[in-house]
Amino acid sequence: MKLRVHRSVLGWFVGAACLFCLGPQGLSAEEVSIQLDWIIGGKHVPFYVARDKGFFKEKGLEVKLLEGRGSLQPATFVDTKKTDYGYGDLLTAIQVMAKGGKNRGIGVGMVFQGGGYIFLEESGIKTPKDLEGKRYGTTSADFGYILLPALAAASGFDHTKVIIRTMDAAVRTPALLERKIDFIAGARGSSIPRMAVIGKRQGKKIQYLFFKDMGINTYGHVLQTQEERMKSNPDQVQRFLDALFAAWAWSIKNPKEALEIFMKANPQTDREITLAEMEEGLNDIQDAETRQYGLGYMKESMMKQSAEIANKYFGLSSPVDYKAIYTNQFIRKSPGM
Repeated sequence: MKLRVHRSVLGWFVGAACLFCLGPQGLSAEEVSIQLDWIIGGKHVPFYVARDKGFFKEKGLEVKLLEGRGSLQPATFVDTKKTDYGYGDLLTAIQVMAKGGKNRGIGVGMVFQGGGYIFLEESGIKTPKDLEGKRYGTTSADFGYILLPALAAASGFDHTKVIIRTMDAAVRTPALLERKIDFIAGARGSSIPRMAVIGKRQGKKIQYLFFKDMGINTYGHVLQTQEERMKSNPDQVQRFLDALFAAWAWSIKNPKEALEIFMKANPQTDREITLAEMEEGLNDIQDAETRQYGLGYMKESMMKQSAEIANKYFGLSSPVDYKAIYTNQFIRKSPGM
């Protein structure tokens, strides 16, 4: 009997040791979700690579990708714990934080402010002032709608004179081409390259007013999670970002394969448009700092500038401290970069 007990105990330790050696992938995967900013497109390729090529799985995670309808969704959904992680416009996220939101930036995905208003050349829009009296096709959660008052203050036009036409995101493009609206908002890696392709196909000249040229030069999109999660489960946050940025780095090195992974998961998407979106999206995450310190790294000067712009143009009840809106603690040197 005593010998059997010892063998039993020994067997338990051996089994436990084997399980430990397997690492996160040896355990049942943790289910987490990420709310994306917009309709699934080429800028989201790395998220699908992380999921379908096994980067998340290797870190013991099963990640659900949620399609969005504007950057307000990831910011508010992270704050209210409707989702575990989010990806959306930084200034929109800061607005939520300024109202007591507990969402925090944990990595930048768009190091350039690539947002802008998109319109047909025939609309007559040439300067920000020309937006007055024009019809803006948007959603209430669209970052271009959220930033409209700040952009107006920064570039000198009256945003109350813009005619708001709230509509489903999917009908904005045909509405613009049919001149039912005059402009929409978009970003590099998304609507901006998409409209360039569509305009070329239809013989339409597409023009842009970029936010950075309208006085809002900040980071673009950032990854977010709850402040509480950063403290209570830093290991999960680390594994999530390690997997995602490893997939991003792999996609930069292997764009053709990355595109095929995405197209397999989303066969209904237009390949030419997706390729154009992906190429801009992969470029948008790279600058001198992310190459040196790791993808996702947020430089202090840009975060400070972003907070200052929010404090100046958003009419916040109390100023936002830039040091409280983000952290680089989970950023590591990206493999192969």
